Amino acid sequence: MSTDWQLIRKLVNSTLDACEAIDRMNICDQERAVLMGDIADEQGPTVWDCLQSAYIAPENLRYSVIRGRGQLDDATPFVQPVSRVLQQMGMLAAELVGAEQLHTPLKGLDPYRPDSSTTLAAEVENLAQWYEKFFVPGVESALDKARTEERE
Repeated sequence: MSTDWQLIRKLVNSTLDACEAIDRMNICDQERAVLMGDIADEQGPTVWDCLQSAYIAPENLRYSVIRGRGQLDDATPFVQPVSRVLQQMGMLAAELVGAEQLHTPLKGLDPYRPDSSTTLAAEVENLAQWYEKFFVPGVESALDKARTEERE
């Protein structure tokens, strides 16, 4: 697979950095109307315009990438499994934005242990560890074994 992970990492990291910076600004409703500057003697965009562009631009570019891959005959007939991982991780990350009680113990988060208590933060940490310590090494080990047996 020839995925440009450096480009994806650059996009994800720059987006995370931007979201973190905007979140720290605590923009109130009145501040959304603040002008961001003049463009050729016309009224420039507002803070609100910029905030909207930040989530509309990736969607628009996504469609351009789909069209471009089609033109290049580089389209795929289904969503790659790693693409689904990124999609779901992004939605999970979005649910964590603004959450103030991630460290409050809750019962029933784990469907396999409904009587145990844990925190949302601990569950997110557990998922991150699962990717790192089980998912990648486990798949790699299974494939290494299968490929070795296939060669013999």
